[in-house]
Amino acid sequence: MVKSGASTRLSGRNGKAGRARGLSLAALACAAAVFVTAANVRAQEPVEQPVIPDAPGKTEPKVGEPQGGLKVARTLCASCHLIGEPPNSATPADVPSFASIANRPNQSSEKLSNWLVEPHVPMPNLHLTRKEIRDLAAYIMTLRSAK
Repeated sequence: MVKSGASTRLSGRNGKAGRARGLSLAALACAAAVFVTAANVRAQEPVEQPVIPDAPGKTEPKVGEPQGGLKVARTLCASCHLIGEPPNSATPADVPSFASIANRPNQSSEKLSNWLVEPHVPMPNLHLTRKEIRDLAAYIMTLRSAK
């Protein structure tokens, strides 16, 4: 009888521990469901445009300014690319001109901007700002030939 009492006591302990473990798993599952729901709600919220740090409340434009892009091109790009103006010096033959980049099939300012965000070999990482990227892409697209 002692044996059966001991086993009853043991099973009683395991039963409580098992119930506690089950409750912990249920609580964990509820927490995970809340997290996933919150993530889905956050993903559906509209994306805000970046705010200009020097002018609180004013957002950055989505369209670049070609004149600003020309300035960037003269400063950072003209040593390797033909930028649409007569070159000041010789440029490498294997580097595409801005006009040829603009005239690639299905080229757009958005595609150029995305490409300029990450440097590609052999192009150096110029650490351009978002505004410089938009402006440079806008300038390059002004060189596109009418078809």
